[in-house]
Amino acid sequence: MAGAWETEAEWQRLKRELDTWRTRRVHVDVLGQHRSQLGAAYTLVDRALAELRVPLAAMAGSAAQVAAQCRVHDRRLMWVRRLWDFFRERFDQRDDPALAVVLRGADEVVWSCHREPFASLPPEMSGSEGPPPLPFIEPSLTPEVFPHGLVPATLRRDVDAPFLRRALQQLPFAVVRVPASCRTAPWWLVHLGHEVGHVLDALLLGYPARVALVQALDLDPQATDEWTRWSGETFADLYAVLMHGPWAVWALAAAERVDGDGLGERRDTYPPPAVRLLVMAHACESLGATTRDLQPDTAVWQARVDGDPALAAQLRDGCRVVDALLAHRIGRTPLERLAAWDPAQWGRQALLPWTATLASRPATFTARGRRVWPRLLLAASVLRRKEGEATAARFDGTAIGDDLLTWLPAAREPGARPSHPDLTATMCTQAAALARDLMAAEPLP
Repeated sequence: MAGAWETEAEWQRLKRELDTWRTRRVHVDVLGQHRSQLGAAYTLVDRALAELRVPLAAMAGSAAQVAAQCRVHDRRLMWVRRLWDFFRERFDQRDDPALAVVLRGADEVVWSCHREPFASLPPEMSGSEGPPPLPFIEPSLTPEVFPHGLVPATLRRDVDAPFLRRALQQLPFAVVRVPASCRTAPWWLVHLGHEVGHVLDALLLGYPARVALVQALDLDPQATDEWTRWSGETFADLYAVLMHGPWAVWALAAAERVDGDGLGERRDTYPPPAVRLLVMAHACESLGATTRDLQPDTAVWQARVDGDPALAAQLRDGCRVVDALLAHRIGRTPLERLAAWDPAQWGRQALLPWTATLASRPATFTARGRRVWPRLLLAASVLRRKEGEATAARFDGTAIGDDLLTWLPAAREPGARPSHPDLTATMCTQAAALARDLMAAEPLP
């Protein structure tokens, strides 16, 4: 930019485009589906802009001094636009018909997984809920959640890294990446239970509590170190079981696709695959869910563990970690009650009526949607996919996927989805802190 007029005009343009975008997004969100995320994102960017406007309007000095100040303001505005673009690109994917059909389904699965525990918490604890994660689509092999404080790669470019580590603490909600392949194979949305589990871990449990739970088990020092490191993924795996039953285990096993030596492969943030999968199967059994459909697989995993004393010890310790997580109370309520866990819902026989529903039309329910219905439809689709492996000649993945993506929006829990509590004041405070950090990172001469 050349001077004060151009910098002021750029601020005005960014403000005008931001307001126009918000108006359009509110208009198309007729169900109030994204009211909380949109309000939080808009308030954060808008109030940060307002904070940056104050020193911009107060520029003074010689022409050379003003020009130097303008260059700094231009860099600040560039970063704010990049922050807005990060949100805008993810919201606006819903304007693309090819992506919208997947995202409508992902929205229901994420809402169902995220909202469930907060509906059972006492009022004094439910205030930590905030907006649910926002799904977005990206070419990738696996889902991944970016919770508060984790810097997405698209925000690393051209910006000072120490500033980013501070600024990204201000992201008002998590975003969760959905692989683009879910357009053709949407039953793999079942992995979202694990990703939302990371968000719930941060909101309801957290690293210090997990460390305390592992240390209280009095494992040997190496096991304590390993399971402390693995505890975040173990909690997310457990939460996936609570959200999707044993079908979460089968889906993870299909994603791993390892056998032989690969089942014992050492990893940093996860236990070896055989241990991880058997710990999830143990969680199912502890919760009273049948693992009959997993038995051919669990036998292979167990044989690998039985042949390696180190893996066998890790499995014993991992089962104790899961038992400790299940015994832990959040606001005096055990995790399985917060998750509205009912083992009778997730067996093969219980899901067969849902598989019949998926194949029927029109996609309408006579009763009001319930929060668990999207997860049951998803589990029924995973069941159809699993059984399709045994009847490859008759397997029709296109029909299974189309049925699921048609029915998920029909299972929507009614009502708008505002944040609990209202985040306006919080976002204004965070925007002010964001602007201060940005001005400190890009100081005026």
